[in-house]
Amino acid sequence: MEFLKTHFLSIFFLLGIIWVGKVIYTQLKYKKNGVPIEALVIDHKVESGNYFPVYQFDYEGQTLTVDGYNGTKSNADLGQKVTIYYLPGNAKGVFRESDLGIKAWEIALIVVALAYIILDFTLRH
Repeated sequence: MEFLKTHFLSIFFLLGIIWVGKVIYTQLKYKKNGVPIEALVIDHKVESGNYFPVYQFDYEGQTLTVDGYNGTKSNADLGQKVTIYYLPGNAKGVFRESDLGIKAWEIALIVVALAYIILDFTLRH
């Protein structure tokens, strides 16, 4: 129990690294295995002040409506056509092409978390 109290932030940062790793893995999976498709933004779902676009597109003769994974602070893209990446058979969500790159905040979080964890375990012992 003392270990958990002493290294609480390191454990928290390690969980953050795992979460960011999962996010990056999902983005890369969509980029590699997803099908790029032109889709129309037909609506938005608002959650916690963020607008998550709802896309409509045709795939193999079917018209599909799927939510986007990444939200924005405005609904300015309503009615626009954008390129999305769709994983065939996955109706949970899609990524816009612009959302598939590794972001600076993801790299920064990993670097800061690793630096803290290394310092925590080297300076406390």
